[in-house]
Amino acid sequence: MNPGRPSWQTVDVDGASIRVMTAGTGDPLLFLHGWGLSPRAYAAGITRLTAAGLQVIAPSLPGFGGSAGPALRSIDIATYGQLVGRLLDVLAVEHPAFVVGHSFGGGVAISLATQRPERVRSLTLLNSVGGAPGSRSGLVDASWLRWMLGTVTELSPRDLARSTPAMLRDLVPNLLRKPITCALTARLALTVDLSGAAADLVASGMPVLFFWGDDDKLILPGALADVRGALPNEVVQGRHGWLLSKPEEFASLVRDALVVHAMLERKRRGQALVLPHGSTLADLIPPERRHATRQGRLRRVLP
Repeated sequence: MNPGRPSWQTVDVDGASIRVMTAGTGDPLLFLHGWGLSPRAYAAGITRLTAAGLQVIAPSLPGFGGSAGPALRSIDIATYGQLVGRLLDVLAVEHPAFVVGHSFGGGVAISLATQRPERVRSLTLLNSVGGAPGSRSGLVDASWLRWMLGTVTELSPRDLARSTPAMLRDLVPNLLRKPITCALTARLALTVDLSGAAADLVASGMPVLFFWGDDDKLILPGALADVRGALPNEVVQGRHGWLLSKPEEFASLVRDALVVHAMLERKRRGQALVLPHGSTLADLIPPERRHATRQGRLRRVLP
């Protein structure tokens, strides 16, 4: 069996059935998907990470992709973080995981790291929710219902043909099976403020790296723009879902981000950083999708 080939299983987590995609062997990497989707939409990108000696663990978050949803009165980001932490317990994941979260999954990643820091080795957050942009009128349309429906058309026109089929295979069933869950989590994505929690994680020494799309109109940095780890926030070229249509570049970006996190771990342990002469840790992030100017660009995509 090809270790990079994804397999699916259903895991019972405290009485709730959670669908989980796994691939590869090695150090654990937990991938948390965006709102309305499932890991299936990202499979072309995240399975490429297995070549780097990683075991990818990618659950369908509760209420999406066939996973049982939380009680409607319990839909908050803390509940999602708790359930993902318990999933890692049930799977008996031995070592702390590199955690990569996109959009809604980024907010869940922050919540997981806040509640269960022993489970998290580092955070790589792409266009993450948590800056409460909806409360700052930073969206094209402030209506969260219209925002929810607009996710289908957020990709650039040239990327639609490649990514829309995969998105619709996830989004339409999710909307039909769990319409109220989808609506409540959409509203949560626009209003949750995790900037304080993210700042606390950075202060604790956890490696945290934010990536923002320079043409993202769905989720803007909001209050998270002021949270910076050991490296500056990166602004990459693309809309909210660029990683769905550019899986090779997505995998490359994540691999190099993890190299940076590993170097930061060495620094925390007091070990020497071996870098090419004249370079910095930030130079380890590849330029494929990085905006030409790293500094100063983030403020221009704020509300």
